[in-house]
Amino acid sequence: MSRFKPTIVLTCITTLTALLLTVTHTFTYVDTSGVITEKLMKSCVETMGEGDFRIVTDWQAEGYATTKPDNVEKMIKKSDGTVAFEIITSGYAKGGLDMLVAMNADGSVKAVSVVSLSETPGLGTKVQDGGFLEQYRGKSEKLTAVKSAPSADNEIQAVTGATRSSKGVTEAVNIAIEVYPQLGV
Repeated sequence: MSRFKPTIVLTCITTLTALLLTVTHTFTYVDTSGVITEKLMKSCVETMGEGDFRIVTDWQAEGYATTKPDNVEKMIKKSDGTVAFEIITSGYAKGGLDMLVAMNADGSVKAVSVVSLSETPGLGTKVQDGGFLEQYRGKSEKLTAVKSAPSADNEIQAVTGATRSSKGVTEAVNIAIEVYPQLGV
């Protein structure tokens, strides 16, 4: 019996600890899925200009022809009807690019902003430079990030040394370009 006593004590301690952690999480958890954070608000203003913004939680109740796809985190709607999609993609770091892509009424990209990123400092972080993001403005068809100078209208010049990060940003923009027409606006 004395051989089992430490096992029983340890089991009781770990069970009690797990229970306390669960209770603490339950009482302190704050659901931020419907909240526009400070970083997200900054990106909303960068891409759509000053105004009132809200997160669309039920797409079909809003009159859109589709439900929220899994690859879109949030759709933000400005008071003037402009919409933007928050999309998280992978660059060099898995899930390291949190992007906001605002769309024009004609289905072209209005602007792209970085909400947050977890890419390599000095390399992957260069994708947040305005010159790189400006390449996406006005694009409305599936894009490809290329290492050399673009030779076609659907090509975006990747940031030197940050090809994976550039492709991740391009993936986010392509998702927005694909989802916007499905809204039926």
